[in-house]
Formats: sequence, C-alpha cells, structure tokens
Amino acid sequence: MAVAVKRPSLWTRVRGVFARPAVVSELIGRYAVSTAQFFMSRFNAALKTVDETIPDYEYWDRLRRGKLSGYTLGGLFSDRIERVLAAWVLGDGVEVALREDEGDAEDDEDAQKIDDARRDYTNAELKHFINSLLDSGQSDENEGNEDLDDVNNSLLLTVMRDSMGLGDQYIFVNPDGTLSVPSPETVTVTRNARDYRRVEKVVITTRTTDGEVITDEYRADGRTITIKRGNEEVEVLNFANLIGRIPMVHVAFGRSRNETNGHSIHEALRPLYDQYDDVLFKQIDGAKLLGNPIPTFEGMEKISEVINANAPVVVDSYTDSEGNEVDRPQVTIDQNAVIFVGKGGRFHFAAPPTGFTKDTQQVLKTLFLLLLDRTGIPEFIWGNELSSARASSDTQMVQFTKDIQGWRRDQGGWIVKLCKIWLQVRALTDPMIVVGPLTANWPALLDEDQELRLKRIEAAKKEGTLTNKTFLKLLDLVKNPEQEAEEAEAEAKKRQDEMFPDGSTPAFNKNLKDGQNDTQDDQDEEEDEDE
Repeated sequence: MAVAVKRPSLWTRVRGVFARPAVVSELIGRYAVSTAQFFMSRFNAALKTVDETIPDYEYWDRLRRGKLSGYTLGGLFSDRIERVLAAWVLGDGVEVALREDEGDAEDDEDAQKIDDARRDYTNAELKHFINSLLDSGQSDENEGNEDLDDVNNSLLLTVMRDSMGLGDQYIFVNPDGTLSVPSPETVTVTRNARDYRRVEKVVITTRTTDGEVITDEYRADGRTITIKRGNEEVEVLNFANLIGRIPMVHVAFGRSRNETNGHSIHEALRPLYDQYDDVLFKQIDGAKLLGNPIPTFEGMEKISEVINANAPVVVDSYTDSEGNEVDRPQVTIDQNAVIFVGKGGRFHFAAPPTGFTKDTQQVLKTLFLLLLDRTGIPEFIWGNELSSARASSDTQMVQFTKDIQGWRRDQGGWIVKLCKIWLQVRALTDPMIVVGPLTANWPALLDEDQELRLKRIEAAKKEGTLTNKTFLKLLDLVKNPEQEAEEAEAEAKKRQDEMFPDGSTPAFNKNLKDGQNDTQDDQDEEEDEDE
C-alpha cells in the first residue's frame, strides 16, 4: 500500500530559504517586526530575530497620570503600583561597595595599608553617592551653582518608577560626576549590526524654545555636541572620552533577552484599567439617576400638544463620560405652576430599581483581585482591611517578601553599573578612588522579632560560638563594637593581673580548694564533739 507523502508548501520552502537561523528559546511566542517592515507577516518576521520595538512613551505617560481617555479612573492604579514596588525595593536603601576579593593581599605592609586606606575611602564615597541619590535631602550636586534647578525627589526611586511606567529610562554620568536623566523619547541608541547588545553610540536630541536643535552624541572614543538652527550649524563642540566607554546606563523594565527595549508594567494591566472605567462610570451614572428620578408622562395620545401646552421647552447640554457635549430637550417643570397632561395621560416620577450598586461593587472587587494577582502586591499593603484572619496577611507577606528579594537582584545590575561608571569618572581627578568589581548589599526587608533574636544571640554566646566583637555587633549597643570589645578585654586582663600578680592562677585555685577542705574538716570535728 502506497503511503502519501505531504510535500512542504511553497510558502514553507521560501521561508526556509530566506530565514536565518536563530535561538529557538528567544523566538517562542515572538514575531518581532522592525520599523522598516511594513507588512505584518511571519515571512518578514522570520528574517529578524531581535525585537527593536520602542514603547510609546507619551501614551504610557498619559495613562499613568490619568490623562488618557478611557483610562481616567482605572489609570489611577498605575501610580500606586509604581510607588509601592519602588518603595519596597529601594525604600530602605542599598549599599554598594568594592568587592572583597581574597588572595590579592600585598606582601609589603606599607603598600597594603595604602591600598586599604584607598578602599575605605572609595567605599565611603560610594556610600555618600548612593545616599544622595536615594534621599534628595542629602543631595548637594547644585552646591556652588545655585542657578540650577533644585533636586526635589530621589533620583533612584524616580528612575525606577519611570522605567516601570514607561518601559525605559536612561542615566548619563557627566564629566563632573553629576547625573543627567533625559526623557527617553529624546534618546536614540545605535547598536552593532551583528551584536545588538553592543551599543556603538547614543544621541540625545533636545529642542529649545527659541528654535534650536541640540544633538549630544556619546561614543566610546568621544562626545560631540551639535547646535543647529534650521539647517544651519550654529556650533559644534568635540570632547574626548577619557573612560573609554559610553557613560550611559539603560534601565529597561521587563526586557526579554532578545529585546532592545523594555515594557511598561501597565501593558498587561491596560484591559483591566479599561474595565474599571466602564464599570465605575456606569455605577456613577446609575447613582446619579437614582438620586434624580425622571419625570415621566405616560399614556398620552398627542405628545406634541402636551409639550406645547407646557412650554417653554429648553435645551439642556451636558458632558458624557467620553467628554462629548450632548443636548437634550426638557420641560422646565419648576417654572410652571401647573402641569397639563393630555387625555388618557398619567404623570409620575420614574426611577430604576435599587440594588444594582451591589452588583457593580462585586464586579469591581473581582477586577481588583485580578490586579492583585498580576502585580503580586498583597491586599493589606494597599491599605485595605482584610476580612480573613491575620494568618492570611502573614502568608501573603512571605510570598511578597520573596518577590521583592527577586526584584532587588534584578534591579541591582543597573545600580552597580551606574556606580562603576561614576567611579571611573571620579578616578580621573581623584587618585584615591579605586576602580574595581562592585557588589550590592540589601538591608533586611522585615524587622526580626527582637525577643527571639536576643535569645538566639545569647544561646550562641553561651555555647562559645560567638566572639565578643560579634556579640556586641549583633546586640547593636555601641557604635564601635570592635573597639568596645578590645577595651573590655583589656579591663578584664587588668583586673586579673591585680588579683594574681604572679599570674599563677592554678596555684591560687589549689590553695582556695585546700582552704575549703580544711574548713569542712573543722566543721565535721565540731559536729562529732557535740554528739
């Protein structure tokens, strides 16, 4: 029996000829189309394996600020989501310091002391740098130049929030060590044609109010600033790049491995926001309707005659939920002393039945549960009162803590990269700065039960598994645990020397024991005599 063999279609064969090989894991569920590909077909998509889609920054910014039509109420969730996640990830700060690498100690003690001094100095400068970025009250970057606009918010928190809301954000390190954060739509990144991960140049385009266009081009070998007025070049400035790398950090939120740009956190939540707007506006309209019953004339044979008899009729204009102006004619009942109804007519106030608000509230609650599931933010963090037991909130908090720990590890990369570039720039003018591998250390998310912690510390000390220095450090009683422990040991040694000048503590113990034995013998003899 012959077996029929199905030959590949012409479409499959053509696509197989022109398509270039790519990593399968990066293509599952993705068909990236560049700006030059006008036809949305899989044939064109198969020719490109890198997704260079740039988010619509203006669209997402209008949504997160409640200015986008159709998302004016649902979009209000966006700001809260960004603030909560940014506050939990960066609210307690982060410590960036030089990584302690073993095996690189110098044989020369003097050289080692100098190296340790430079390391401590660099870590102190990094600490001040991070603190100034997290707390605007500690920022002094405008000191000496009061004409610059004041910093009124935390740069790191703002960058993280904007990257979540818009999808992308860029930070540039200036030659004087200050930072610039341009709007992402003004930044154009040019990548290597064969390796999209390698950035060859970055251009910031700024348009001034007087009609000038300023392009600031960053490259690994230099920087060029061009000022144009129309097609005329007003000024061109060239600068050397002394650190040998583009001083830019790209913060892309939710970016996959084969993508060049990030995604807004509100991308998947947009349909949810839309449903919130629909349900809420309908509930509001229903509440208004119940609060203002509609005058109704029923059973009239000649409606026009009744309208004319109850003139004047005015046209009322109102704005609907979509922002459109709508006209409706109405009889000015309050201006008529008597209302005349035609033959067979009946007048009464009509209102819809009550109870619909409970249904809409249940729908809103269901939508909110979907929001919680998508964002991972527990209900009690939104300020809501839990109807279940406290154990429910504790269970949710355990998972939320794990999520935040993952977020911290994810966000730590760009923070460390920013500090590395900043150190390279600072090292050009400060010989004490050490440029080396960095590491980010995060504080504990939740305060440990102090009573339980004290018991654990005491148990470890009792078993002799903790040194005095570590014991004091864990108790957090003094500012300098190392110095305090050394002084305590010195005082104990001094008291011991005063008690035992010759240092023969074993002999003293023996004499003490003998004395105790003699006393016991005397007591025994006295008891025998009494008997």
